[in-house]
Amino acid sequence: MGISRAAVSTAVRGLRDEGYSIDSVTNRGYRLSVLPDALNNGTLLSVLTPERMDRVICLTSTSSTNSYLMEMAQEDAPDGQVVIAEAQTAGRGRTGKRFASPDGLGIYLSYLIRPDISAGESALVTDWHSITRCVARSVCDVIKDLTNVSPKVSGNGLFVNGKKLCGILTQTDMEMESGMFRALVVGIGINVHQTAEDLAPDSEMTSLDLETGTANSRPALTSSLIHALDTLRVSGDGSR
Repeated sequence: MGISRAAVSTAVRGLRDEGYSIDSVTNRGYRLSVLPDALNNGTLLSVLTPERMDRVICLTSTSSTNSYLMEMAQEDAPDGQVVIAEAQTAGRGRTGKRFASPDGLGIYLSYLIRPDISAGESALVTDWHSITRCVARSVCDVIKDLTNVSPKVSGNGLFVNGKKLCGILTQTDMEMESGMFRALVVGIGINVHQTAEDLAPDSEMTSLDLETGTANSRPALTSSLIHALDTLRVSGDGSR
């Protein structure tokens, strides 16, 4: 392939610094043994196709994935565009309440839907409870399939044993003159790796790791969420 041993060694060191577990044997080579739990292009390319990754942006940090994606929507981002961040500095819920988004502990994902319909043509688009419920059911199915945890939907959140596991926030961009919806941005925030020490003693929040007693894969959960939202978007249940 025209790549020197020194170049490979340098690349491997870089990957190890990013959290990749790579075994090595002198004069034989390297083997990737464990992918890191990071949400980046490398880990997601192992579970999503390159074509799907063309509409996925991975950020180390942003104020809000919903705000970031809404700005992209106003600049003609495509239907199905996804923005993911390792951390949010100003994550929020439906009532403006802060949604804690610590680095590397959760899934903070926003998904763009281009309805291409007027406000008067779709009860689903004008009824935020309906679209949130559709997304919430899909998120519940993904979590149950991968972790055997069965959340309950209440309002814009998913709850396990009475504690909040996930929040969902749906926002719109509408052209006032035509009454056409240019974009729906659905934000999903899931607590994954938070421990009891990460949460206040009287916290009303929980995480997947706390509920399952084991470490859960954020890349696996994220890729399954994207697949579920893709299916929802084109099935007629979510946006069309």
